[in-house]
Amino acid sequence: MLQDPDTNKIENICKSLIGCKIQIGFTLTLLNNVRYTEKIDNTNIIGDCMENILFPFIKKNIPTFEKGPKQKSPDFYNKEWDWELKCFRRNPCFDISNFNSYVSQIENNLEKKMYKTKYLIFRYKNYNNFVKITDFKLCNVWEIINYSGKYPISLQSKKKMWYNIRPCSFKDMGDNKKTPKLFIKQICEAIMETPNKIENKEKIIENIKKQFNKITIEK
Repeated sequence: MLQDPDTNKIENICKSLIGCKIQIGFTLTLLNNVRYTEKIDNTNIIGDCMENILFPFIKKNIPTFEKGPKQKSPDFYNKEWDWELKCFRRNPCFDISNFNSYVSQIENNLEKKMYKTKYLIFRYKNYNNFVKITDFKLCNVWEIINYSGKYPISLQSKKKMWYNIRPCSFKDMGDNKKTPKLFIKQICEAIMETPNKIENKEKIIENIKKQFNKITIEK
């Protein structure tokens, strides 16, 4: 399978964080240069901070590992490989991607989005003044989607429009019944069925399938 040569290193670094406690604080510097340092009790901000928490651990061991552009994909990259960071507490409800945007991305470069992008998924639990990392999984995109729901793939629908692709349950991530072939089949069905305005659906599906067949043969 196509994957970053540093995948095992990155996975082991992330797994080493399981069980760790995270406390977030601040330093206030007054005009007279007097400083006050305190902890922040609002543990709900961990999702926003996790990117900054995780990055130095990986960067220390993998010098080529870099942060992606702010507020854009990917969260991290390592040469030609992209890494997306996702965090959740009780149930995974993060966005994988906007539906229309993802269709456009895989139409233009299926290999990049499907095979050269991996997901670092952390589960955490809130306590009074700290957060504890309780679990971690490293997944490919086809492993984190549900295919047995109301739609061909798990997604968020509002006002009869499809917005964001959403994940399956944490325990179902990595199910070996989920394959690249199943992902292609279901995403193509989703493209045909979506109420969203997408022009040339048949052409897009044909292009996606051609890319997939070419990658499969080359592998």
